[in-house]
Amino acid sequence: MNLVIFALPFLGSILPNLSPGYIEAFIFDSLAYHHPWSEKFQIFQPITYMFVHSGFGHLFSNMFALFIFGPMLENVLGSKRFLALYFFTGIFGGALYGLVNFYEVYNIELLGAEYMMNQTPGNFYNFVSNVPDYQLFQGEGVLSILKYGNQNYLPYVSSVGNVSLYDFAENTFFSAPANTDYKQMGDLIVKFFHDRKINTPMMGASGAIFGILFTFAFLFPNLKLMLLFPPIPIRAKYLVGAYILYETYELLNQNPADNVAHLAHLGGALFAYILMKKWKYQSYQ
Repeated sequence: MNLVIFALPFLGSILPNLSPGYIEAFIFDSLAYHHPWSEKFQIFQPITYMFVHSGFGHLFSNMFALFIFGPMLENVLGSKRFLALYFFTGIFGGALYGLVNFYEVYNIELLGAEYMMNQTPGNFYNFVSNVPDYQLFQGEGVLSILKYGNQNYLPYVSSVGNVSLYDFAENTFFSAPANTDYKQMGDLIVKFFHDRKINTPMMGASGAIFGILFTFAFLFPNLKLMLLFPPIPIRAKYLVGAYILYETYELLNQNPADNVAHLAHLGGALFAYILMKKWKYQSYQ
């Protein structure tokens, strides 16, 4: 199914009046996991998002892991339980991500409403420093935001440089309170963050794949695996354990340039652990 959906955009080169870009956009809008308040949200997206991938590298990494670890797990668990493991860990990982994403959007709306009611530098600073991706305001990153909505406010911010966020609000937005363009600029940025958050979907089978990786390490903790880079052997429990620590670090680090749903990965591993306990499997030491 993953391969079929990934290949669908290429039908645009065969079918008349369709383009690969149109089909790809339709797949992302329809099947990827959007926020419930987005106009693109559909009730089935918490399941279908697992079959949509952002590119060949994304698809290959997930399917390669499934190809390597899946057959051995299916032999141990059986086809029905293996399929249940794949779907339930993916759905649970997506649900955990969705809950946190829902809270973040709600928080953006509260902070945005506070700023809109009292448009001061302090409230603007409070808004952008407590929403995801606020680092986009540092340096020249702010310039791309202020072009949002086909409006260009570059004359007001061309000399932003590396000033602090509060100084930016104080000196740029509010240095001329009589000029309504500054408040319009603030309104635009609040809308930008809100729309960006609810319309950025999650996609990929990584949550389910991470559930499979964890299950493999749970059942065969001391099985040695040969890495490709570097080509050294390592026990499954150490490899997956290091991966979990890395995902946890990236989740806590909250790098605005990172578009990976680390919480969905960790959620997949957590639910895989729950399933192993419920099914009463023991590790093959």
